[in-house]
Amino acid sequence: RVLEMIFFIIQMRWIILNKPVFYDADCLECFLFVDAGYILEELFSKIVIPEQVYEEIMVENTPTIVKTNFGKLKEGFVEIREIQFASQEYTNYNLIKKGFWSGTGKCCGSGESAAMALAHLNNGIVASNNLSDVEDYIGSLEIELITSSMILSKAVEKDIVSEDGANELWDEMVKEGIDLPKDSFTDYFEELYETDCDRFLKGE
Repeated sequence: RVLEMIFFIIQMRWIILNKPVFYDADCLECFLFVDAGYILEELFSKIVIPEQVYEEIMVENTPTIVKTNFGKLKEGFVEIREIQFASQEYTNYNLIKKGFWSGTGKCCGSGESAAMALAHLNNGIVASNNLSDVEDYIGSLEIELITSSMILSKAVEKDIVSEDGANELWDEMVKEGIDLPKDSFTDYFEELYETDCDRFLKGE
């Protein structure tokens, strides 16, 4: 009974994913490196990436596999959002990028700053793995956050991928040099997933 209630609470928290999700490059590239864009397509009706993140993905030194798999995402699934000059989004973007809204004065990269500024003003969620940069801001700006580990966990809950399949994807991500919070998906799912939902998804 207790286990059922835990999963019910987690499911309720994920109702908020009807909100727009603004991706930083690091989170999106986790799935592109291992050709798992289908997971995002199954979980979300669309994803939004700031123009700054799109430019990061398309730069010359980005691995070809990332660009190729980005191009394989179904038409209309990715919305590239421009931040208009002199708009409130642009003001917020610059304040975040320069560290003015961080309790520690932490400056963020262009992609992270743009994703947080857009999420803040559009009642959205930031998708990022770079907790050392974004966590201070999601607290001060009251923005919700999802990570690639949380997304993969939700895909297992919804039977989009099996637990064994998730462990294989996890291993492939690690081989690509992606820093993940546990040695295996199963370890994360059993030990950290519920905690991360409590910590980062506060809408319910």
